[in-house]
Amino acid sequence: MILILTLLAPLSGVLFYIAALQCALPPRRWALLGCLFGPAVLPLFMAKRRWSLLCARGRSYGLLRA
Repeated sequence: MILILTLLAPLSGVLFYIAALQCALPPRRWALLGCLFGPAVLPLFMAKRRWSLLCARGRSYGLLRA
């Protein structure tokens, strides 16, 4: 179990780095968090990505229009 987490942490750091570059978030910060905490950072990353998108577009703009 510890071996799997040890191998998964650097991989998730690389994946968070690539995802942060695509979403215009600071990539080094997310890569470091990904290496330290592994995939447990994913909910925080998704929330930050959504918040930055909401701030860029404005609060009156709906992401999901009916």
